[in-house]
Amino acid sequence: MTAREPRSEPAPVGAGSRGRARRWLVAAVCQVVVFLGTATTAMLAIAVPQITSTLGLGEDGQQWMVAGYALAYALMLVPGGRLGDVWRRRVVFVSSLVLNGLAAMSAALAQTPVWLVLSVLVQGGALGVVSPQVLGLFQQLFNKEERGRPYGLLGVAFAVALGAGPVLGGALVDVSPENGWRLVFVVSASIAFLAAALGFLLIPASTTPPDRFWWRRTDPVGIVLFVVGMVALWIPMVQEAAWGPVLGVLAPVGVVVLAGFVFWERRQVKRGSPLVDLSLLRVRSYGLGAVIAVLFGAYDALYYVFALYLQDGVGHSPLTTGLVMVPIAGGTAAGAVVGGRLAWRAGRRIVAVGLLTSLVGLAAVMVGDLFLPTFGSPHSAALPLLLAGLGAGFVLSGMGSGLTNIPNQAVTMSQVSSTRAGSAAGMLQTGHRLGISAGTVGVSTALFATLDRTGGNWLAAFRTTLLIIVACVLVALLIALMDIFTRKEGAAR
Repeated sequence: MTAREPRSEPAPVGAGSRGRARRWLVAAVCQVVVFLGTATTAMLAIAVPQITSTLGLGEDGQQWMVAGYALAYALMLVPGGRLGDVWRRRVVFVSSLVLNGLAAMSAALAQTPVWLVLSVLVQGGALGVVSPQVLGLFQQLFNKEERGRPYGLLGVAFAVALGAGPVLGGALVDVSPENGWRLVFVVSASIAFLAAALGFLLIPASTTPPDRFWWRRTDPVGIVLFVVGMVALWIPMVQEAAWGPVLGVLAPVGVVVLAGFVFWERRQVKRGSPLVDLSLLRVRSYGLGAVIAVLFGAYDALYYVFALYLQDGVGHSPLTTGLVMVPIAGGTAAGAVVGGRLAWRAGRRIVAVGLLTSLVGLAAVMVGDLFLPTFGSPHSAALPLLLAGLGAGFVLSGMGSGLTNIPNQAVTMSQVSSTRAGSAAGMLQTGHRLGISAGTVGVSTALFATLDRTGGNWLAAFRTTLLIIVACVLVALLIALMDIFTRKEGAAR
């Protein structure tokens, strides 16, 4: 096997009833991984206020933890997918889950903000490595006609985690006013270790020995350039000015390193082993869809800022906060089901409908937040009033999210050849996750700045963050409409 040859790994699961059952058990383990990633993000958002008060986590520390988790996840998606392709997928799957669990346990034991942040960054990076293995296993174990059902189950796992994560996180944090947040990481670690054990027992071992020089095909130079460049750009956005002149140097360094990354990847295309295929951005449907994915990533910052607002600003418990977020999950699940069915028929039009629905939902939230029960409200009345005031807006915004994400992925990939599908999917997921990280940094910075400027006016601060999210969604909508109305005759929807 030469360094340029693709590594073929035949599906080792038999076609008999026992083999079919084992494939679906592997698919079930993959749902656990999806649940782990989504639920951990939701639980972390709920736990931030308690972590801040008990561990002394500052504003920049919060951004490092929440946005840094998303950034580490994003940066490891493409390298993780490549590693699974060229090495033993079961080994990558199990080892990255074990690392995720160990990092979560380390976070649960953290005694300082730096200890906690570093643990969370490793946790997010490990999850970024394991996530591409899910899709790789589906490609390996199911033929083209069979993949619809396991892919559909991923959406179910995502919706369940989106609904259960905030409630579970709120319940765990409520257990102890000092250490409840540590239980969030203990539960996350337990799920990771369970998935690792099941993966080791159920995922078929590869019978194809890896290439002696397999590491060359992971494009290590490209990985280093990409990670260093993105981190150099990201640090000045979250770190306080205490770093002094260093912050002013990092951004230009990041730009130079990323320019080097682009140059290197163009050379790698000629050699046949690029980390990412940047020429995909010249495909109209893919380029526009990727921009929409990045912009809509800002929507996910809503969970973080709302958890802060409802607990620190309005004074409600973590459990109440988690329960109020459940309508978002219900709306997202409903939107995903409808969007998945209409994606191929309606194309970018259903994406535009989804973005518009999200805007209407966010506008409803901005009206409903005027009537939220405050610190002095009876506890028994808090949850009904919150659901009445925000429920409709959350259902609509969540439905818009479901109508946007899945159809946008389908339309974005519609003109990409099958030989470049893996690279295209990895780039798209990375862009969306980078959008989540950048959006979280932007809205949290605006939140804290508005609080400082207004003397602690939480309503003004929360509305400012909502306006930033609305602006990003609105630009994404304009791009979708431009694609619809300027599309050439016969082009993909």
